[in-house]
Amino acid sequence: MSLFQSMFGIGGLAARQAPGAPAAAPVGDTESVRRIAARLVALPPERARYVAAFAYLLARAARADVPIADAEAAEMARLVSEEGTLDAATAALVVELASTRVDRFGATDDYLVTREFKAISTPDQREHLLRCCLSVAAADADIDADETWLVNRIAEELDVPRSRLNSIREAFTDRIAALAQLREMREQAAVEAAAAPKPPSELPEGARIEQVFLVEVPYTPEARERRPALRQQHLARMMRLKVQERVIEVGGTADFSKSVLLVRAADEDEIRQLVAEDAYTSGGVWGPPTIVGFGRLVLGE
Repeated sequence: MSLFQSMFGIGGLAARQAPGAPAAAPVGDTESVRRIAARLVALPPERARYVAAFAYLLARAARADVPIADAEAAEMARLVSEEGTLDAATAALVVELASTRVDRFGATDDYLVTREFKAISTPDQREHLLRCCLSVAAADADIDADETWLVNRIAEELDVPRSRLNSIREAFTDRIAALAQLREMREQAAVEAAAAPKPPSELPEGARIEQVFLVEVPYTPEARERRPALRQQHLARMMRLKVQERVIEVGGTADFSKSVLLVRAADEDEIRQLVAEDAYTSGGVWGPPTIVGFGRLVLGE
């Protein structure tokens, strides 16, 4: 068998069995899962299928910021070894094959493997996978915007509720680049403000201007019909963002034409991501936002 056949499993298990031996039944709905599971002969077929899909999705998350870094590959191997109770060499081989499959066939297999994993996993296992994806993304450096978006995408395809994803992400807050950047900017601004000489001010004593963003998000024509089913999920998320002090104010206009938010953010891209991740956007209640800088008068803070 050629090196290429060995790498991609062309010929399958049946081609490597002794003459006359019964052909093993293929395990998995997708070609990628079957090829990876074929290397896990020590595991029961359904367990091999689960670990194969798990490894593929870790590679999918790692490839968000191509190429896959050595630290990410090492973390993937550790997680696959734990998940499948595999020795280090087998785990490394599985990770290498999964990474190659994602690189060559990801355009067609990413969604299909995610759907297969959803079909063979429990809700707790799906949440565990997302934690592992974030752990892989954080292995080489901060979790950047591309990695954050892809983990969000995988969560959507697995039907993991946004509230659960937000809870999972809380453990990685310090590693998510946009949030870390915002925190550093606030800390630096506070240091600079404390050190700078105080020029004569036109503001009354005890008042200051905080630079934030005014965000207007129009309702879609279908908003009245779709909003009731999504409102509880949307409001719960807005409450969390207010507790985190990322959203200062949020509400809807009396004419039911748009939502209005005051948001603290590093830049407009962060706000667009915040809006895109809301249930109102994915559910067709919100349209594209309009974002402008806003000077907020703060008293007694």
